[in-house]
Amino acid sequence: MDAGVGPARSPAAAWAPVPGRLPDALAVAGIAPADVEAVVLTHLHEDHAGWSSGDDGEPFFPEARYVVQRAEVAALDRADPVWDWTVAPLRARGRLHEVDGVHRLAPGITLLPTPGHTPGHQSVLVDQGDGARDVVVTGDVLVHAVQLGDPAVPYSHERDRDTARASRRALLDRARERGALLATAHLTRAFIEPPPETTADRRP
Repeated sequence: MDAGVGPARSPAAAWAPVPGRLPDALAVAGIAPADVEAVVLTHLHEDHAGWSSGDDGEPFFPEARYVVQRAEVAALDRADPVWDWTVAPLRARGRLHEVDGVHRLAPGITLLPTPGHTPGHQSVLVDQGDGARDVVVTGDVLVHAVQLGDPAVPYSHERDRDTARASRRALLDRARERGALLATAHLTRAFIEPPPETTADRRP
């Protein structure tokens, strides 16, 4: 899920620590880039799509399909560096797979539209079955811990704050209903419990 900040030449290099640690983390887990069959891009921001390509311009995961919401690609300005880093090369190689709305990627893995942060932002529900806890990969629906306490709190880089707020509340509700863990990108812990519902969850 997602492709991090990327290598030294990635679009995030101007502001994020590059190269990112994703290749090292995969190596520790015994996963080679060629082993990866699918990469879900929650959205097309620089810090989430960086390892879609390597420094050589080739797909970093050479056998993977990169799955993104069609609305996300449609909303991306072609002057955005992510277009030339991610969208254009993956399209040229037949690796970019655009989907519309809720999408069952594989048994137990469902893509959920959660727009607002960007127009085509998506999150991922991982239904582990066999009594194991489900996991909800949030992407940037949650960017700061304060949004767990009050989902109405906006983030400065949300394209549509009202829609982002609604997506955040709906995703937290789904996680509570399923007893799922949240897998987050920007909080201090990778896996957290969804907070209990409060009156702030329903505040306009």
